[in-house]
Formats: sequence, structure tokens, C-alpha cells
Amino acid sequence: MISISGSLDSGTCAAAEQRINDAITKAGAGLKCITLDFKNLLYISSLGLRILFKLAKSYPSKIKVINVPADVMDIFKMTGIDKTMNIV
Repeated sequence: MISISGSLDSGTCAAAEQRINDAITKAGAGLKCITLDFKNLLYISSLGLRILFKLAKSYPSKIKVINVPADVMDIFKMTGIDKTMNIV
């Protein structure tokens, strides 16, 4: 599980994307699921959404997002990402 907290924006996206990619690489061919915990995520920018859309496209049904705060979920619904990812 990868916990993302604070803001997922231009200042933090590169490091977050690297952490996610490292977890995927470590899992290798046996990748079943990568869980992203957004419990402490306060803000997500368009760049953060871009990373999520890219993950959803590259790893359909292997990315799970949990504990999405209401404000962030509103953004997910407005952009349609809630239809492309497994959000619990």
C-alpha cells in the first residue's frame, strides 16, 4: 500500500509517481494490485489526475484507491476518473 498525503500537485507528483512505479516494478509480473491510500490527501491537481489516468490505462483493474476524502472524490466525479479506477 502506498499512502499519499498533503497535496498531489506539481511539487509532489514526480516523487509520488516514482514511488508508485517502484512498487509496480518490485511486484513484477506477479502484480495483482497496487493500493493507493488517499486518507490524508487534501488536494489533487490536474497533474495528479493525469498520473491516475495513466495508471488506470496502463494497469486496468490493478490499481485500487481507498479512503478518498469527499473533496477529492468530488474532483474524481467531475473528471470521470471514478469510472476508470477501482475506488473504495
